Amino acid sequence: MAPRSKQDNEIIKQKRREQIIRQALELFAKHGYHRTSISEIAKAAGISKGLMYNYFDSKEELLIAVLEFVMPQAVDAIFNSIAEKNKILSPRELMAYGIERFFEVMKEQADLWKLSMSLAMQVADMPKIHRVFVQMFDLTFRQIEQLLQAAGIPDASIKARLITAQLDGIALHYFVMGDNYDLEAVKKVFINELIS
Repeated sequence: MAPRSKQDNEIIKQKRREQIIRQALELFAKHGYHRTSISEIAKAAGISKGLMYNYFDSKEELLIAVLEFVMPQAVDAIFNSIAEKNKILSPRELMAYGIERFFEVMKEQADLWKLSMSLAMQVADMPKIHRVFVQMFDLTFRQIEQLLQAAGIPDASIKARLITAQLDGIALHYFVMGDNYDLEAVKKVFINELIS
């Protein structure tokens, strides 16, 4: 058997890194960032704790990698699908579609949303994590603002922030209350109020 090439080793390393990130996301979402140890993540990823430090220098660096890996995917899943519908839907229909897509992605990526909500009130004490959140919020605000401007809605910048806050609140209630929260009814009213 021929020895692995440098490229093969890099592919293996990247796959292992993503595996660690996915396991960390799952454990951080389930147990919380502070209650999850590097040892637990290493075990779930099938590697030793010592090997874990070949990939990430600290648990905080791993958390940043988790957020930088999955948050853009969630945002892209929403806004890329909106861009695909841009030519066939009116601006108000695009907003309604975007809200529908938000809730689909929220359910599909429940671990990310749970982790984000659990960290949201703690990030002020973690400057590096705080920067990641600020960047993602700014990106989201700008994209929603563009949709609102296209629909001719005044004060688009402020309304984008209000809509984002409402969506975060709905997501929080949904994840806390589970089946006792009528997400479909809330979503329907929210969309109707937004586009009327």
